[in-house]
Amino acid sequence: MRVSRTEMDASHHRIVEGASRLMRERGVSGMSVADAMSAADMTHGGFYRHFSSKDDLVAQALES
Repeated sequence: MRVSRTEMDASHHRIVEGASRLMRERGVSGMSVADAMSAADMTHGGFYRHFSSKDDLVAQALES
């Protein structure tokens, strides 16, 4: 199912915000991709539509 660019951007923002919170609570090594996606109420399978790697997610979360 296709989603609009607006919905994709909102999802991306939710993932980054959730990952940022988890990193503050647990540290980078204590947060998995599955944890970040779960915090955004999304499945692990959609991760690579938004990020190239966990390092990419960490970099964006640190910037936010």
